[in-house]
Amino acid sequence: MSGHNKSNSPVTEKVFELLGEGGELCITRQKSQTGEKFFYSHNEFMPSDEGLDVNERSEHASFEEPFQLISESYPWYRLHVATVHDDYRDFVIDKLIEKLNGKLVQPDHMAHSKPMLEESLKIELTCDFRGNKPVWGLCKNH
Repeated sequence: MSGHNKSNSPVTEKVFELLGEGGELCITRQKSQTGEKFFYSHNEFMPSDEGLDVNERSEHASFEEPFQLISESYPWYRLHVATVHDDYRDFVIDKLIEKLNGKLVQPDHMAHSKPMLEESLKIELTCDFRGNKPVWGLCKNH
C-alpha cells in the first residue's frame, strides 16, 4: 500500500500536542496533493461566566513556525507533552535542550516534567553543573 489518499482529500494528523488542565496546544499537519500545511490551535475552557475561553487557530507553512509561537509564549517543557511525531522529534529535543540551558533551569524544577518528557521524546536527560550553572544534555547510552 502506497499511503496515497484515494479520495484526494487532505490527510490531517497531530504532530505536537501539549495537554493541560482545561486545554490544549496542538500543531497538526495537513498533507494533500499540493503539499503540506501546519495548523496551530490553542483551546482552553474556563469554567466561568466571564467568557475567558480561548479558541485560536492559525495556518503556517512549516512546523517550526507554530512551534516557535508555543516556545516563546509557554514553558512547554514543564507541561504535559502528549504527542511528538517522529518527523519532528529531533527538532523538539534540540529546542528542549536549548530552552533548558538558556533558562538555566535547575533539576529540581524539572522533577515532575522530566519523566514525562523523557517518555514522550524517548530520551534520557542529564544535568551536570559547571560551577553553579546547570548544563542539560542527553544520556549517550539511550
